[in-house]
Amino acid sequence: MRSVRITVIKKAVDDELAARHMTEERRASFRPCGHEIGESFVVAEPVMCPEGLCPWAWHDIESFVRIVAFEGRLEGSIPAESWVRCCTDAFRPVTFLIEPAGNDSG
Repeated sequence: MRSVRITVIKKAVDDELAARHMTEERRASFRPCGHEIGESFVVAEPVMCPEGLCPWAWHDIESFVRIVAFEGRLEGSIPAESWVRCCTDAFRPVTFLIEPAGNDSG
């Protein structure tokens, strides 16, 4: 098993969706996700949520972390052997690059 790097490459906030589906009280305290673009985490053995990574995001991307850890591939990815996946928070999704740690082919 190899180590895997998870890097935040994009984050968004859907204010229109929040306005339509959140109460005013909830919107008053609604904030963008706390992760920052460029922030990264390394997962080694055993494969488990790294400290500081949102547990909800981990739930959404864990299977892809495992694919990379066990050398799975997605043909045509840049960089090679990488996956781009996001968490399923519809109001404030965060997109991650999941790749072998130490991969400098980007």
